Formats: sequence, structure tokens, C-alpha cells
Amino acid sequence: MTARRVVCWRHGQTEFNITGVIQGSTDTALDEAGHAQVAAAAAAIAELGPVAIVSSDLIRARQTASYLAEKTGLDVQLDPRLQERAFGDWEGLAVTDVAKRWPAESAAWRAGQDVPSVGMEGREAAATRYAAALRDAAKTVDDDGILVVVSHGGVTVCGLTALLGLDTATWRGLRVMANAHWAMLDRTSGGPAGWRLAAYNLGVTKAGESISRWF
Repeated sequence: MTARRVVCWRHGQTEFNITGVIQGSTDTALDEAGHAQVAAAAAAIAELGPVAIVSSDLIRARQTASYLAEKTGLDVQLDPRLQERAFGDWEGLAVTDVAKRWPAESAAWRAGQDVPSVGMEGREAAATRYAAALRDAAKTVDDDGILVVVSHGGVTVCGLTALLGLDTATWRGLRVMANAHWAMLDRTSGGPAGWRLAAYNLGVTKAGESISRWF
């Protein structure tokens, strides 16, 4: 028993997102715009007919999931493995400040490298826990069912890379989704990974008027 489709939904906007501050595992809430974003997105995702919702236990993800729960009547299961990557000493600091105080480490991070010296969680570790959480949740859903996984930008990119059977240390084919946007994974019997990317960075306007897509 495994869900036929998984919707991987990023939380709505927070103040940290719009001010360029690194969040990581810091427990920040949605701002006013974030609430509006996820309300519109939840209406669109509800139309897909999900049968289960699992979410990171950080408040911005829980708030996001709650909008879909209200639309569908489904309970939200919390899984801390879906939390955002930890960024250690950099959490709560503006990206510009990090670049000034840790120029070499910041440049390495921007080049896609891990920086364990500042307490940053590695991409492989983040990918492994996200992928495990998604697979475990998917196994609780009937074969024809749709699962929604509510999480965060960075860890979702890492997790999807692993779920597609790609090298989390080197592959950089996906950029972080916009706030309140989502990707769709479809179960497949072909290849070793078991999943294929059906769509990426889907979203709606605040009024639910249009859908944007990056692939």
C-alpha cells in the first residue's frame, strides 16, 4: 500500500522570508501575506482530493497544514523529520550579514556545499530524514490515494533529490519553491527510485486566479 501521488507543499511566507533572514529550524510563524497565500493554495490542493496530511511540527508548517485540514476535514499528522535543515550559527541572521562575517563559508554554501563548521545540517542527512518520513506516510495511504506533505523549502529540495534517486551531494537540478507552492510526485514501477516528478512549483494567486509552473 503506497499513495499514488504525493503533494509536497512548502509553507507560506514568514517575516524571515521577506527580510532575507535565515530561518532553518527556528520556529517562526506565518505573516499576514503567508496566511493569505496558504488559504488560496489550500483551496486548490483540496480539489485534488487528498486523503491524508502529514506536516513538519514547526509552526509555519502547522499553520499551513491547518488551512487544508479545515478544507478537507482531515487530521494533520506531525513528523519532526520534515523540519527545515538546521543552519546552526547562521539562524536568525540576514544572508548579507552571514556573507560579511563568514565570507569563505558563505561562498561555499552558495556554491552548494555543506558548512558543518557553523552547525549546518548536511544535505544528505536532511534528504534522508525527509525521504524516510514521506515514504512512511505514503505507506499508510491506499494505492489510489493522494498524500499531502507540508514542509520547508530547503529540506524539500534535498528530499525530492533523494526520492528521485539522484545524488544529494552533487545534483542541483531544483531550486527552492516559492512560498505556499507545491510539487507533485507520482508513484512509478520504473527505475530504482519508485517516484517521478510530475510537476514542480505549482501555485495560485491570493485570489486563486491562476497557476504558475516551473519544471
